[in-house]
Amino acid sequence: MVRISVDKVLRLCRNLATLTLLVLPLNPVHAASGFAGEFLAVGAGARALGLGNAYVALAQDATAGYWNPAGLSGNSMGAAHEIHLMHAERFAGLVDQDFIGATFDAPFADRAAVSLLRVGVDDITFTSLPNPAAPLSADNRPLATSNETSADYALYLSGGRQLGERLALGVSIKMIYRTVADFTAYGAGLDVGFRYQLAGDLVLAGNLRDITTTPIVWDGGTDRIQPSALIGIGYRRDLGTGQASVLLSSRNGGDASDDAGAVPINAGIEYTLGNLSLRAGLDEQRHSFGLGLQPHRRLGLDVAYLQHQDLEDTYLLSARIGF
Repeated sequence: MVRISVDKVLRLCRNLATLTLLVLPLNPVHAASGFAGEFLAVGAGARALGLGNAYVALAQDATAGYWNPAGLSGNSMGAAHEIHLMHAERFAGLVDQDFIGATFDAPFADRAAVSLLRVGVDDITFTSLPNPAAPLSADNRPLATSNETSADYALYLSGGRQLGERLALGVSIKMIYRTVADFTAYGAGLDVGFRYQLAGDLVLAGNLRDITTTPIVWDGGTDRIQPSALIGIGYRRDLGTGQASVLLSSRNGGDASDDAGAVPINAGIEYTLGNLSLRAGLDEQRHSFGLGLQPHRRLGLDVAYLQHQDLEDTYLLSARIGF
């Protein structure tokens, strides 16, 4: 039996994330912008959110292109082929989040996936002053001129391959499109993931995101997404008549820090009994809960809830269709 020390695991995740960033190109990191890529850190899939987004070591479904493309390897426990659909109403509908992904066969990988992430805010009121040359006053108040939309899209093309009994690697090429009213931007980046079977059902995994410092080219200039490392560990074992999974992960680099300035920690636990899965997690000090149902061997339904102290709560729904 493998015994896990939580303190040692957290220390291992943090040290690996920091070490990984040290070997990435240094000059591009200093040229990057802190918040340029935060829309890519929202997560994908209700199962992942229910587990506190500590999903990098468990992702083996059609969301693996986002979480960790090494999860698409030949030793994955996911369905051979799958379509994943997700919708979230974040902060009581303030932000819409959608994800669609599908896995398929490809000559360059054990499995490949294509997925699209969208994060958008609709009905943003733009205002202007009747007399822009005059200061704000009782007779010169802002007037609504239009309602606009801000939307961010990321298209992933991913593949994973098993390189031995224990090690799997994966790559995601992503293309980015951003729009705010009449302003648009384009970009492209590269993520590299790995999974390593430590012992039994203990897995160490990581996803090195934007390793070349992803450029985002706007109409009037260029922004950049800093490299970041998502490192996690997962342990799965039979418990009673069901199966339990424990997950921990940490994200370093980019603009990854919590309100106290510390490296954020994600944690999750899942217990599956028959066709029912119960989940709970901690997403950077915010509690999350989830429920999974599998009414048919080719159909899975997931729902998740994320608590937020400063904003309204988030609800997320997913459907997984195997074929």
